[in-house]
Amino acid sequence: MKSAVSLMKGEDIRKSLLKAMEHHGGMEAIVPSGATVMIKPNFTNASPPETGAACDARIVRELAQLALKAGASQILVAEGIGAGLVSLKDVPGLIEISRIKGVKIIDLNDEPTEVVRVKNPLVVEKFKIPRVVMECNVMINLAKLKVHPQAVLSLSMKNMMGALPGRSFRDPQEAKRQGYLTPIIPGGGKKIFHDLARDQGIKAMQKAIVDLNTLIPSHLAVIDGLYGMEGKGAPVRGKPVKMDLLIVGTDLVAVEAVGTAVMGFNPLSFPYLDYAVEKGLGFKSQLEDIQIRGEKLAEVSRRFEPASAAALWDENHP
Repeated sequence: MKSAVSLMKGEDIRKSLLKAMEHHGGMEAIVPSGATVMIKPNFTNASPPETGAACDARIVRELAQLALKAGASQILVAEGIGAGLVSLKDVPGLIEISRIKGVKIIDLNDEPTEVVRVKNPLVVEKFKIPRVVMECNVMINLAKLKVHPQAVLSLSMKNMMGALPGRSFRDPQEAKRQGYLTPIIPGGGKKIFHDLARDQGIKAMQKAIVDLNTLIPSHLAVIDGLYGMEGKGAPVRGKPVKMDLLIVGTDLVAVEAVGTAVMGFNPLSFPYLDYAVEKGLGFKSQLEDIQIRGEKLAEVSRRFEPASAAALWDENHP
């Protein structure tokens, strides 16, 4: 049996999302009546969505309204925003969403954590995870379509790093002293991933991302590809790419694989997808085993320019 992933193109977010959800039985098939639903968007910073750096808050609003209509008792829009002193209040459109009855905005940097151990870990034995994340009934993973200088890709699975607390700061001198691959000093729970990338390489960081996702399962994965981001400076200071795409599915690995292919990369070249299948995070990682509904992959994909860690050290880079 093939896993299904919806690949929708168009500027009408509500129409695309509704059609995508029809492919998966509607939001009612994902959200039980009375459930507490967490929407975890990618707000790396508070950049406008047309930069490609952060999610479009309009998608958050539509997902929240669909979940409430399906019978959710509460919607928690939660993110451990990582950019210095930037607040979730600075994210365009998020204040308006917080005024919807039943919706609450949570900065995961401020939440109490608990130590959770990974069963049969690939590389990380335990994480400190906010209790509110572990207590939610349904996780909607709203990621971006971006490249990354360390993880290579910034899609659904990497998005869960933002569920951990920890603000990062740009400090080239200290980062160079500590040997980091980028001029960013990671904070809190996010530090372990950057340490692994520095000390053991990119594949170790990818394995750690798999370990984290085993503790925080995604019941619905949505990739915001309205604007993607490519090239030097990504995932924050790269070049925006207008794609007008939403990628939606209940199989986290299949959604990740389709997002990888949309950016012109071969999913077979990323072993972490196979590790994720082995860990039960999804069923399919190979495109021939995935039923893509909506647009044809070949007609909407393009080759994204990879990110460059070296470019991030250039203070003059836009």
